[in-house]
Amino acid sequence: MKQPMYQILAPVYDRFQQDIDLPAWADYIQALESRFSRRKGCGDGQEGRPLLLDLGCGTGSFCLEMARRGYDTIGIDASIGMLDQARRKTAAQMGNDSGQPPPLFLCQDISRFELFGTVDMAVCLLDTLNHLIRPSQVARVFQLCANYLNPGGLLIFDLASRRHLAQTLGSHLFYRDDEDQTLFWQNRFNPRSGISRSSLTLFSRQPDGSYHRQDETIAEKYYHPSQVRQWVHAAGLEWVARLGELSERPAALSDERHFYIVRRPLMAKGEET
Repeated sequence: MKQPMYQILAPVYDRFQQDIDLPAWADYIQALESRFSRRKGCGDGQEGRPLLLDLGCGTGSFCLEMARRGYDTIGIDASIGMLDQARRKTAAQMGNDSGQPPPLFLCQDISRFELFGTVDMAVCLLDTLNHLIRPSQVARVFQLCANYLNPGGLLIFDLASRRHLAQTLGSHLFYRDDEDQTLFWQNRFNPRSGISRSSLTLFSRQPDGSYHRQDETIAEKYYHPSQVRQWVHAAGLEWVARLGELSERPAALSDERHFYIVRRPLMAKGEET
């Protein structure tokens, strides 16, 4: 069975993602929710709190940030290693007497996830959908979100732009050197398939001063906005907006990442008013 991506990076993932401003991302998501959500009534969380689903939650950082803001959260990821880190972080940051229920973390494939009920908003961030390199997987994510979102609720996701995959990553070699870990990643972009493959090599310092080497390959695929729009409509969701990164302006070709906002209609097609 093929291992999920980001297994070897799980213990050091947060260290290499320190440049992500999580409060700014959470501010942005909440601003989009306030502007575009049409959901009515109390949330599906405990005591009527809004219930947020984070698809591809990784080490749980965004779930925890939103929990601190009054959301009940569910995080789904296929990597056991990432979820182990998420649970450790939750125990360290929230404890047992915070008064807020901890995030619920589920080990599932986001293109085949199952829930016991509906949610008020779903997010899929940090290029997670790009890691689904079969188009049918992305289309199925939208279908599942249409099923589990409450009427008027939002699905907010981002996708890496072609510029990011073809030029910024391109065929370049990058490295990150910390005191105890050194990470190299060599990228190769195939313009015909739209797939970028990154060969990762992580060296971790051992107690005796030697280094342990681990290797992994990560793939991402570029998806054209017109194709994404077709899948959104086919799932029965409403297309709301495509915006520049952490911006309220329309997306541009020069952006590294585009944010998409789609919504479950208040009423399904064919239903009477």
